[in-house]
Amino acid sequence: MQKLRSRSRLAPTYTLLWLAAAVLASVASCSDGGTTTPPTCVAPLASCDDICVDTTENPDHCGACGAACGEGETCVSGTCTGCDEGQTACGDGCFDLQSDAAHCGSCNSACEDGETCEDGACQGGGCAAGRTDCDGVCVDTASSPDHCGRCDNACDVGEVCDDGACQEGCSDGLTDCGGACVSTETNAEHCGECGAACDEDQTCVEGACQDGCGSGLTACGDACVDVQTSAAHCGACGTACNDSQVCQAGMCACTVSPGQDLGSAVPQIVNGTTAGGSSTYSPSCVATSASERIYAFTAATAGVYSFDSAGSGYNVVLALLDAAGCAELACNADPGDAVVTADLATGQTVYIVVDGVDGETGTFELNITRRSAPSCPAGTLGSAVPLTITGSTVGRPDSVSPTVTEACGDVDSPDAGYAFTAPVTGDYVFDTYGSQFDTMLHVHDGVCRGPQLGCNDDTVVEQSEVTVRLEAGQTVVVVVDGAQGSTPGAFTLNVRRAVPPPVCDGSGVCGDSVEGCVACAFEGNCADELRVCTDSEACLEYVSCIRTCRPGAECEACRAGDPASAAIFDAALTCALCNECPMDCAGTDEVACP
Repeated sequence: MQKLRSRSRLAPTYTLLWLAAAVLASVASCSDGGTTTPPTCVAPLASCDDICVDTTENPDHCGACGAACGEGETCVSGTCTGCDEGQTACGDGCFDLQSDAAHCGSCNSACEDGETCEDGACQGGGCAAGRTDCDGVCVDTASSPDHCGRCDNACDVGEVCDDGACQEGCSDGLTDCGGACVSTETNAEHCGECGAACDEDQTCVEGACQDGCGSGLTACGDACVDVQTSAAHCGACGTACNDSQVCQAGMCACTVSPGQDLGSAVPQIVNGTTAGGSSTYSPSCVATSASERIYAFTAATAGVYSFDSAGSGYNVVLALLDAAGCAELACNADPGDAVVTADLATGQTVYIVVDGVDGETGTFELNITRRSAPSCPAGTLGSAVPLTITGSTVGRPDSVSPTVTEACGDVDSPDAGYAFTAPVTGDYVFDTYGSQFDTMLHVHDGVCRGPQLGCNDDTVVEQSEVTVRLEAGQTVVVVVDGAQGSTPGAFTLNVRRAVPPPVCDGSGVCGDSVEGCVACAFEGNCADELRVCTDSEACLEYVSCIRTCRPGAECEACRAGDPASAAIFDAALTCALCNECPMDCAGTDEVACP
């Protein structure tokens, strides 16, 4: 189970305690004594009743202070407006109470973390098969015009979403229902015609709602499918085959078939021709492929293997596939000499596809060598916890890519993987706090390319944290990777047991850096947020500024001078006063708690 919330860390250092005191001092300086100075608001905010509000979206001050919207209206661009059919006005927006996790069943009825909203009720365990959790809303990314193919990928006006892609019209057999291309023969929300929804326990079969599915079919989301042959639901709902697989007898089977087994010998040279060959696979690194030859190769020992086409008589394209599931491991179409490399485990079989650019065929020379020992894992961490190691991804290969999830995207960055074995059963936390670049962290079961147990790009900062539950003796590979677009650099990898932090709220004392709820929070769940500021010289300078400024323009100047540090400082303040101590610090109104 993956948990992205920061957990208790080491007790605060003197610097942390000083900053904690500064946090409380800044709160006090804003609330102490004398005449209240009206706030200095920065556009588009305006001062209404001595509070900075956004009059472009605040329903109590819509367009101007005191201009309140009527019941059932919301404020959009400074104008009160009604909501679309099926949506309800909640504060400054219109929401579908049947599917919005922040307003599930009624306004401001938020679901717990990890829950989604289905039919106006919070549900645990994620979305139903065929649905994706997009910010707490379960959607069908194959047809949703607001989340087409992936969350938040909205189609342009006039376009529709067809099989996860935005285009001008729906494919044959599909109907445009509000920008979503659906089959009215099988879609339970548009059964027979757009908007004709089946009841909760019904499915849509041949355009008619019925109880359950017919013989040999299984209800997967809104559709009845044959899990023995469905590529989208192979063997079970939601188990999808990739583009190079078909579903046979409920199992994803590779459609690529090698013409020759090269065994395990290295080095070796293979000469041949693609002329007259078949064309069954399309490599990802070329727009138009040609006929190909496919070979099987098995690594006798783990290592980095190289496959190249030096000496060939035409522009060769090389692709490397994992024989177990047809996943493409590498692809190269460099003119004159295509080269692909891969970290292979002992006994791992791959398919080598020798293809051509833009229909080219000819004679080729395929060279296979073992370059070096495996690049992943780069080392072994053992079993002692807690532990911290440092290293660098500079000059490292891109040996392992994360499985794409909502928490992690597809990256092509140098990485470093380390094997860790759990000494006892429990939750373990892996994080990269203290690293010098924007990291991504993913944890794999057993080996470098084993099943992904957890992945995280960023927490509240550019470092990453993943918590996974491990059995005693279980080995995982922890991969320190780079976020998309980040520059490789020095990293810190921390490993510890996950010990539940104390519950701070309820002591009756808001407190300061050494006692009460705030001290408890900064030693527990808010330690990471606090440490982000102490690790930044700029943030410490901002704290000094905010401690000594006079309320109003001076404090606003501190914030305007370094908005990034202000955001970090606010995160620490919000964590302590709002997240961890909402009861004990209820009288503190300097932070707008969400």
